[in-house]
Formats: sequence, structure tokens, C-alpha cells
Amino acid sequence: MMIPSCAGGLKVLFAALTIVAFAAAPPPALAEEPDNETCLMCHDGMDRLGMHKLGSLGGKPEKALACVSCHSGGETHVDDPSRENIGNPATMTTGAVETVCATCHQPHLELDNVGYDPHRQLDLTCSSCHRVHGEQDGLLIDDQAEFCGSCHVSAANEFQRRSNHPVLDGIVTCVSCHDFVGRTPPGYAHGQAAVCADCHAEQTGPFLFEHEAGSSFSIEGSGCIACHRPHGSPNERLLNQPGNAMCRQCHGLPPGHLTAHGGAYAALDCMDCHSAVHGSNDNRSLLDSRLGILLGDGPDGCFCHNVGD
Repeated sequence: MMIPSCAGGLKVLFAALTIVAFAAAPPPALAEEPDNETCLMCHDGMDRLGMHKLGSLGGKPEKALACVSCHSGGETHVDDPSRENIGNPATMTTGAVETVCATCHQPHLELDNVGYDPHRQLDLTCSSCHRVHGEQDGLLIDDQAEFCGSCHVSAANEFQRRSNHPVLDGIVTCVSCHDFVGRTPPGYAHGQAAVCADCHAEQTGPFLFEHEAGSSFSIEGSGCIACHRPHGSPNERLLNQPGNAMCRQCHGLPPGHLTAHGGAYAALDCMDCHSAVHGSNDNRSLLDSRLGILLGDGPDGCFCHNVGD
């Protein structure tokens, strides 16, 4: 009668010892992410990262940048190198790339929907314009922003016109004007004129007598581009229209211009007299303060034009 009891006790004791032994056993070791030196054993030269620097990120060691910061799956890839088991932003979908970059650059995605969203709608993503690995100083694909022309073909062609912004000469680049990262307010109307003022401050005033075309606001985009084509134009000074046709977009020809002085000056261009086209500090009609001399009437001539008023 004691044998079954003893056998049962042994079974219980064996089960208890098994549980204790299993609980005391250490868990299986997890694969560790490879360090940068391990990655560079195969990927020589990939530590050339432009503005990104391995081992640092904005001077914050707790956010040290490593290969595995952007390339997930490194612990598996080390044992079985394959394109299929390593995350590569260059081949990821748009949303996946944004997720990788947003771990550090979330403000870039959130603060500027004006410039970012139109590109996003075309399924362009961070790696469409930015390159992490390379010898370039910044993170753009090239420092002259020539990559913009691969999509913006019509704008790129305008730089070939006789009057142009010197992008092809390397004096300015697309991002000199289209710096949409964090720019507020967006570059419409007054905002666009503010962009032009970065280089053309002398033309943007303020003036005592403003040229309304250069200072008024409209949703169509007034300001400098009311008269100028910013990329390039077949007309001088980037004008939208040649000669008087430019002025007559808004201004009709006053009858007095055809009859005064016996019509002697009817053939003059508008800007021969109204030379202060951006604005004037001494004449509300934007007339040249030397008009009397220019027309041969002497410095005291042309009183009917109120020169100096």
C-alpha cells in the first residue's frame, strides 16, 4: 500500500525540482545590435554622412547617431547579410521613410505643411531630395539644388532665357528663394516680396510714395511678381511684358499724353518719365526728379508735372 504513495511522492518531487530548475535557468541571450565598427567592416566609406555625424546628434550623447538608427534589423543582418533583412530608407515606402526620419526631424515635418505637403502628395519623400551618405557638406542631393529641375522642368528651362536669375551661374540656387523649411508665414504676396528683399532691399522700400503693384496684397500673388518673372524672361529685367505693355497691364494711356506738347513726347516709353517704378520719396506720380533736364526743359521745367512734389 506504501508503494503507490511513494511513487506519487516521487512524481511530485520530480515535478517540483523541474519547475525550480527551469525558473533558475537564465533566459536565452538576445541578439545585440551591431556597433558602427561592425557595419563598416563590410560597408566601407558609409561613415561619410555630410551633416550627420556618427556618435553624436546635436551634441547630445544620449541620442548618439548610429548606423542602426536608420537601418533596422542589423542584429539579424550581421549573421546573414542580405538585402531582405536590413531596413534601407532608400528602398522604403514614403510612409516608412518618414517614420525613420521623424525620430529626429519631427519639427521639420510638422512646422511646414506649405512646402512639404505638395511634395508629399506626389509620393516624394525625404530621400527624394536628401542624401545621408556622401561627401556633400549638407544633406541635399547636390549643393546647387539642381535636383529640383528633374521635376520642375518648366522652371529650369526659364533659367535659359536672356534675362534670368543666375542659377545656372551658381550665384543663387533654388533654395535661395524657396527655403520652405519652417518659413512662416508662407511665401504669398507680401511674403514673396520679402523673399526678394533678401537680395533687392533697395527696390522694396519703404517709400513715401509706394507703387501699389509692389506693395498691395492679393491672393493671386501681387508684389514683385506682378511685374517680374522670377525664374527668367525674354524681356529685360525679368519683366512679364516688354516696354509699355508691362505698364498697360494695369494702366491705360492718359489722353493728355497724346496731345500735350503737340504730341511731341507721345513716343516716349512710360519708364522714360516714370522711372521710379518701385516707389518714390519725392513724387507721388513716380516721376524722375531730373525730368526737366532729361526732356531738355532745364532743371526748372515741367512744372505741370509737379516734379519734386
